Amino acid sequence: MADLFNYDAGELLIFILVLVRISGIIATAPMLGSNNIPVQIKAVLILILGLIIQPFIDFPRVLPNQPSEYVLLIFSELLIGLVMGLVGRFMFAAIEFAGTVVGFQMGLSMANMFDPMSQQQISMLARFETAVAMLVFLVMDLHLVIVQAMVRSYSLLPPGGAAMSNDLAREILGLSASVFAIGLQIGAPLIVALFLSNMIIGLLARSVPQIQIFVVGFPLTLLLGFVFLMFGIPFLVMAFRRMFAMLDNQLLEMLRVLGLS
Repeated sequence: MADLFNYDAGELLIFILVLVRISGIIATAPMLGSNNIPVQIKAVLILILGLIIQPFIDFPRVLPNQPSEYVLLIFSELLIGLVMGLVGRFMFAAIEFAGTVVGFQMGLSMANMFDPMSQQQISMLARFETAVAMLVFLVMDLHLVIVQAMVRSYSLLPPGGAAMSNDLAREILGLSASVFAIGLQIGAPLIVALFLSNMIIGLLARSVPQIQIFVVGFPLTLLLGFVFLMFGIPFLVMAFRRMFAMLDNQLLEMLRVLGLS
């Protein structure tokens, strides 16, 4: 472990840069950046990871001539950490979007609940799917994958190696757009099933006007939604596993884009 009492000025500056990059990842990464985790625990985790990572990585000596250059290095390290954490956060945003759309079709759009992770009101079904995704995330040890990518990032991007570019903006826009595409793919089975059930209920209302369709339609749609969800959980977990399996490659691709000048 690093000896904090014998640090020279250069090593201390490098250690601060390590803490900044780790802080950016912890702030935005799924699970690790959850608002359920107290700030004090996050600070201790950042410090421990910094003390563990630095001795095993060959850092170049960073001694800027001007304070403004060091400030730019800090912003560069923060950018790397934030972008790496956002990759996983976009995946969970897609899951929440899928749950919101399905919950709206089931008639649960008004039954929202408070999500402590995002500090927002979200659909009950979206909260359920997010909880399932968290369990899958932990079972696949993806929190360790994020830590491994954190260590690997220093060999690909040394301090000051990140650069703002059009490729980076294009990649982030592509990830944000994929939230809707992936969300629709995850919720597609339930969306199609509920759409067909609503269409059948509408045809019954037109062909048999004597049926009080507004009295029967809502409970029936809700019941069918829960039945489809119950039988579809194994397929939902499979979809989560396939999506999370791409996390490591996406992190590497994002690091490559960050390194382009």
